[in-house]
Amino acid sequence: MSKSSRKAGRNIRGLAINRRIEAITSFALAGIFLCAPFFVKALENYVKQIPSLNLSKTQFALNLPPIVYIFFVVIALLSVAKGIFLWKRANHADQGAKGEEDTAQEISQLEQDGWQVEFNLSLGNRLGDVDIICISPQDKAYSIDVKSHRGEVTTDGKQLYRRWGNTKNSFEKNFLEQAMKQALQVKKQKNLSFVTPIVAFSDAKVTVPAGKVQKVYVVEKSKLVALLKSLG
Repeated sequence: MSKSSRKAGRNIRGLAINRRIEAITSFALAGIFLCAPFFVKALENYVKQIPSLNLSKTQFALNLPPIVYIFFVVIALLSVAKGIFLWKRANHADQGAKGEEDTAQEISQLEQDGWQVEFNLSLGNRLGDVDIICISPQDKAYSIDVKSHRGEVTTDGKQLYRRWGNTKNSFEKNFLEQAMKQALQVKKQKNLSFVTPIVAFSDAKVTVPAGKVQKVYVVEKSKLVALLKSLG
């Protein structure tokens, strides 16, 4: 596997920037819509000061009904809500990028031992990209899907759950199925004989018996290097 110039977290950092730009645009539009009624009123006052104009017609044209002002306010509030939503999504993207960067730093020592490491390979087939691909000196390949969720990760033997105190909830996606699909696509694109799927949590504690669920290894960041070395 040739060395890639792609860096960990770069794609999702770019996504975060795009979302912040969209959020700022939404906030700016909200400001424009909120200022629009005042602009109309100022224009009306300006027109009144021009004696050569027919004021009755002009006033009729500029004297907007209350529903129009309500419309401006509603659009402004919707734009603010969209901006807040996008800003939160940007924060989530930055959190994910940091998770990828921290995990990449964690496994950087492997390259000194002859491992090949590649980041953010685009997979297509609606699979996005795989965060990290590792190939050992023994030519064993691994696809690593990094997750930045916090809390404690547990399992019932079929799927993963996140535990906060006494509360246990399933994740928003099936990470195990996603990791399997990514590994199969990496195998196809890289023309490899086999790719082992791994889900690595950068900020969560993982309590998964045997460290494996549905043929997918599940590990926390601090134990990833040890896992890879043990698998060879």
